[in-house]
Amino acid sequence: MFVVAAAAFFYRPRNASDTPSKRLALLVPAHNEEGLIGRCIASLLAQSYPRELYAVTVIADNCSDDTAEAARRAGADAVMVRDEPAARGKGRALRWAMDQILDRHDAPDAIVIVDADAVADRELLVQLTAAFEAGAEAVQADYVLEPGGDPGSDLRAGAFILVNRVRQAGRAALGQTAFLVGNGMLFSAGLLRERPWGAFTSTEDLEYTLDLALGGVRVAFAGGARITCETAPSSDAAAVQQRRWEGGRVHLMRTRAPQLVRAALRRRSPALLGAAAELATPPLGLLASGVLSGAGIATVHAFLTRDHRGLRLWGVAVAALPAYVLTGFAAGRAPRSAWRALVGAPAFVLRKPRGLVAILRFRADSWDRTQRANELTVDHRPRRAG
Repeated sequence: MFVVAAAAFFYRPRNASDTPSKRLALLVPAHNEEGLIGRCIASLLAQSYPRELYAVTVIADNCSDDTAEAARRAGADAVMVRDEPAARGKGRALRWAMDQILDRHDAPDAIVIVDADAVADRELLVQLTAAFEAGAEAVQADYVLEPGGDPGSDLRAGAFILVNRVRQAGRAALGQTAFLVGNGMLFSAGLLRERPWGAFTSTEDLEYTLDLALGGVRVAFAGGARITCETAPSSDAAAVQQRRWEGGRVHLMRTRAPQLVRAALRRRSPALLGAAAELATPPLGLLASGVLSGAGIATVHAFLTRDHRGLRLWGVAVAALPAYVLTGFAAGRAPRSAWRALVGAPAFVLRKPRGLVAILRFRADSWDRTQRANELTVDHRPRRAG
């Protein structure tokens, strides 16, 4: 992790084309996003990319509010209303919409996925298509969280920078595939026809990354393509979000990591072995808890036996963790709020093991939507689907 963070200093985004020509379909999957969909669409309509080359389509997926109508008022080029309560989830909504769009006679050259609660930087499409025009069939944008103004959310925003910016940039600098993170993704139409989206777990983005890796398809990282979301508005909402991400990752680690390792050995592929190693890396909080526990046991062992070999090894691990975080924050240009929030990191690490059982028991086919900030104060009564 430290080596990857250090490599991020050497990453350079690709130069954008002066004359973009690719036609894009922007898909915005939305479930009960009436309060935020307008902001997202406004950022997509304000892109520097030629307006005639892209269309914004909102997927109003099993909504019980006025998401569809809010999207139309905000200026979406099309709204696709999906009403399939028995087949919920972002992955299924994406596959449903992709099949229809790619089957049209005027199908686009590529499809871009943007979450409904996101705000896209003005250069998002220009930077994504720069990698696409250079030959990448799958591209991941730089997806980070806005600092929330309190230590907990600021620490989560810093963690996002480490995972979604620093490790992505470092892997790109080392020639490794990026990992899809669900927001700000571009796929060529040819890729989606050859390898249709078939990822339907709670971590559908990671699942599809592994499918692509096994198929020999490398995901490019577009560091100049920025997209942001707000942090979870409360500790409870953050816990639900983390349980979904980390529980889904553990499920894929159990079910897919052995397959990746076998394929890596059979094909003698460092890329697949690197993907397996990334998948097997625990969340930073759990990793820190494990390292501190191991160091504590090694200290007791050294005291009782006067054998310090194990203690020295654990000492290296203890030193490597803050070195990774500090190097990553520097390479990722973390805001001052994230640096200040590191003061509360030890307390976060001590609390982290309490959620381990819930993560291990998490059902990968379950789906829990993260509460939005506007829903904490506004009562959205259920309405008929639009």
